Amino acid sequence: MAEKIMPMAEAVKKYVHDGDMIFLSGFGNSMTYAPAHELIRQKKRRLRVTKAAGGILFDQLIGANVVSEVITSHVWNGIGPQPAWNFKRAVEKGIPAPLIVNEQSLFGLNMSYFAGYMNIPFMPIRSLVGTSIFDTPKEVGAKAAIVKSPFSDEEICVVPAIKPDVGFIHVQRVDAEGDAQLWGVIGDSKYGINACKKIIVVAEEIVDRHVISETPEKTMVVGFRVDAIVHEPWGGHPGGVQGCYYTDLKYIYDYSKETETPEGWEKWLEKWVLGIEDRAGYLRVLGVERLESLRAKTLIRGAVNWGF
Repeated sequence: MAEKIMPMAEAVKKYVHDGDMIFLSGFGNSMTYAPAHELIRQKKRRLRVTKAAGGILFDQLIGANVVSEVITSHVWNGIGPQPAWNFKRAVEKGIPAPLIVNEQSLFGLNMSYFAGYMNIPFMPIRSLVGTSIFDTPKEVGAKAAIVKSPFSDEEICVVPAIKPDVGFIHVQRVDAEGDAQLWGVIGDSKYGINACKKIIVVAEEIVDRHVISETPEKTMVVGFRVDAIVHEPWGGHPGGVQGCYYTDLKYIYDYSKETETPEGWEKWLEKWVLGIEDRAGYLRVLGVERLESLRAKTLIRGAVNWGF
C-alpha cells in the first residue's frame, strides 16, 4: 500500500500531537534519531517519551524542550561514560524546563511494554520489590504493586501496561505494506512498538514483499498495524544499524564535549537539527568521507546481510 509511504516531516505532522506518549525504539542497534530530530524541528511540546535506555537521543529532546516526562531506565552518554548535559540541567536546574523522570528498570520497562503488546493491564515481575524504583513512585504514580496470586497464597509484584500513542521503529527493511524486519540486537523494539496505538516504520530500504517472505522470523511488526512508512537511509546515525553501518563513537564522544554548556548545546542544535531541513541535509553536514568510514562490510547469510 504505497499510500503509507511518506516523508518524515509528513508522518510526524500527521500522527504526533502535543502531549502524546511516544515510543522511540532502539537499544544498541537501530536507534530512532531521524524521527527525534524531526520532533525537534516541528517544535512538538509536552511529549512523554519512552524507551529502554534514553541516552543522548533523549538528551537532545530534553534540550530542545520537546518533552515533559521521560519513562526510561537512564539518560546518559554511554561513551566515556560522559554526562548527558541537557538531562542534568533539566533535573538539577529546570533548564530549559522542569522534567519528570519516571525511572524504570530495563526488565520492568520491557515487561510493561509486553503487557501493552498483549493488551492486558499488568505483568508479574520478581526483580523490583525492595528497590528504590518500587518504593519511591513520587509524582509519576505507582510504578509497581503487589497482588495475591489467584492460584495460591503467594504474593507477586506486577508492573502496569504501557501503551504509547505513537511509536517509531527503525529497521533494515520494510515492504510497501509495512511488514518491517529488524535483526541484530532487538532490545525493547518488538514489544515496545507493538504496544503502540499508531506505528511509524523508518527503514534503510523498501523491498518487495517476496524479500520479506524469505525470512519471516525477522519481522518485528506486520503491515496491517503500520500507519506510515518513511524511507530514511542512515536514519539511525550516530547509532549503528546491523549490516548497514557502525556506531559513530567519535560523534557521540564529541557530542558530550560540545553540549556541556547551554551555549554549546544551542550551537550544536543549530548545526545538526534546526539549521537543516531534513535527514538528507544532516548527511551533507556529516560528509561522504565520514559516512563511508562507517559503512559496514557485506556479510550475507541466507536472505540477511549481517555485516561486519
